[in-house]
Amino acid sequence: MKVSKYFMIIILVFSAGFLSGCFALPVEEEYRPIAFFSLREPPPWRTVEVTYGDVELLTTITARHQPAKEEVVRFPVAGALITGIYVNVGDEVKEGDIIASLDRSGVSGELERFTREEARLMLRIEQLNERHAHSLWMAEISEVPIDDSFYINQRRDMLEDLYMLRLELDYFRRQYESRLVRAPIDGIVTNAMAFIERQFSAANHQVAVIADQTLSIFVVDVREAEIMEIGSRYEMDVAGTFVWVEVIDPLEWGIERPPQVWVEAILIADGGGTFAARAIGRINAVLAGAYDVLHVPTAAIHSVNDQHFVYVLEDGLRRLRMVEIGLHSPQFTEIIGGLTQGEEVVI
Repeated sequence: MKVSKYFMIIILVFSAGFLSGCFALPVEEEYRPIAFFSLREPPPWRTVEVTYGDVELLTTITARHQPAKEEVVRFPVAGALITGIYVNVGDEVKEGDIIASLDRSGVSGELERFTREEARLMLRIEQLNERHAHSLWMAEISEVPIDDSFYINQRRDMLEDLYMLRLELDYFRRQYESRLVRAPIDGIVTNAMAFIERQFSAANHQVAVIADQTLSIFVVDVREAEIMEIGSRYEMDVAGTFVWVEVIDPLEWGIERPPQVWVEAILIADGGGTFAARAIGRINAVLAGAYDVLHVPTAAIHSVNDQHFVYVLEDGLRRLRMVEIGLHSPQFTEIIGGLTQGEEVVI
């Protein structure tokens, strides 16, 4: 009985637990809110007003500097030791300035020797003339005639020796001078040879180039010169320096047209100027222009199959409008039809 009593208690406990599980309320799961997308309001349209103004199509013209006169200086002799190059690019020189030299040691020794011999012979001739004059004076006083043929013959021989001596002296002077390279004109050195120790000259080897830049000219080739007319003036940029140039007729200025067949326009820089050898100048020239015309920024023009349209802002909305355009440049486009002044187009 006791065992059955305990058994009954256990059954009741398990039954109560089972029944409580069956009648318990379910627990509701937590749900996340439904996701949704939000769009930012579009920014206000960027517009510009249709106005009147100028439309210019620009082009860049390249001009190459060329001196009005240029001289190439070369070594006159070969195989001589170069002893100095005395100019650099950009130096200003005068006609006759020494710009280079060759070894003159052997020639200078001979030149000095013949110079002394010339002085000695001239002194002997002067002494002979004094003795001859004294003899004639004594004969005049004593009224005793003398035979002066000795003096005459001696002078003739000495003068012949002096003549031959001076021929040799002139030769060595020329040899000495040929080893000094001088500037043939006033100008600017636009190219110069670098001095290297123990270097020997070569026949007709270029030492320097000297350009007369009292008159500075620039040349433009045919294709770029088509829009240029004689008398036209342009502002030109040469390595960051701006100069005014004018298109000229070279014949009127006495300038020989450069030998290149493609050269068409020649420009003169105001006031001459010093420019580097073969300097390049650039000119922003007007290729075509339409002035005081209805225009809009080119960024507002759209094109499809050779048809052009813009977006016009009307009542806060963009509306497509077909237009007819004229001159077209990177900055502005001429409007021939489709728009009126004061309307706003979207860029």
